[in-house]
Amino acid sequence: MSTLVQIESAVAALPAQDQWSLLTWLQARLKAAPKVNQPAIAQRPIWLDEIRQMRDAYSTGKPGTSVEQLITEIRS
Repeated sequence: MSTLVQIESAVAALPAQDQWSLLTWLQARLKAAPKVNQPAIAQRPIWLDEIRQMRDAYSTGKPGTSVEQLITEIRS
């Protein structure tokens, strides 16, 4: 039995007022917890960089490009 299941079971067994008190306490603790920083670029999953490279390689035109120019780029 996992710890999370044991905690959920114990909380479910509490009276409703105690569950609300626990919820209020947990919310206060979470608000006081330090924020987790976004991962550094070096820690970003490799597949994100691969998708970015594919998007750059297959993109056509620039914003404001006419339809005729886009069609010409696609055909070439």
